[in-house]
Order: sequence, then C-alpha cells, then structure tokens
Amino acid sequence: MRVAVLALALIALAACKEDAAQTPADPLALIGTGTEWTITEIAGAAVPEGVRVTLLSPEPGMIAGTSGCNRYAGRIETREGALHVGALAGTRMMCPPAQMQVEQAFHSTIGAVTALRLTGPALDFTDAAGQVILRASR
Repeated sequence: MRVAVLALALIALAACKEDAAQTPADPLALIGTGTEWTITEIAGAAVPEGVRVTLLSPEPGMIAGTSGCNRYAGRIETREGALHVGALAGTRMMCPPAQMQVEQAFHSTIGAVTALRLTGPALDFTDAAGQVILRASR
C-alpha cells in the first residue's frame, strides 16, 4: 500500500514539474528556428482582436515578424546570461490607430526583454526584474 501511495505521489510530482516554467541553458532555444509565435499580451494588456503581432527566428540570432501593422527584423543574442534584442528594422506603413498603438507598445517593450521561459504552452518574455512583459503562444 505504501509503495502504491509513493508511486502516485511521484507521478503527481512529475506532472507538476512538467507544468512549471522551463528555462534551458540557451533561452533562444525556446523560440526555435522557424516556429512562429503569436504575441497575445504586451505589458500585461491583451493584443486586441484583429491585430496580429508575431515573432519567429528565421535563423539563429535573428527575429522577425509582424508588429501590429508592419513587418520587422532584428538581432537577438544571449550575452552575460541575459538576452539582448538589437534595434529592429521594419517597414513603415500607416495603419488604423488601434494597430499603430499595439505596434508602438510592442516596439517599446521588446527592447527590455532579458529572458525567456516556457510556462505550459505560453512563451513568456521577461524583463530584468523577472516580470512578464510579452506573452506568446504557438
């Protein structure tokens, strides 16, 4: 009986561990090459319905996607244990105000990202204080 209880406890503990946030040695591995992530939250606010913000890594050390209105691309690297997002280049179209507000929020937030963690199906982008500043899903 004790063995069965111990086995069940170990299974439950293993399940909890799988749900916990995961951060590998190289956090860029969480993005994955060619995997497109949809940004669902920026600075704690949900991305509005009909506005698309994405992020993918077309090759190691690069990120690209849509920022609400325009397309962007830039460099990302791990330096001294923290992520560093370089300046982003992008197209310069004008869109409706809601899209432009989301785009401005994305561009002003992504530069503060210093770490990534996988929490269940969500990819969390955190700042130096460990606060989630961007959240994405596949």
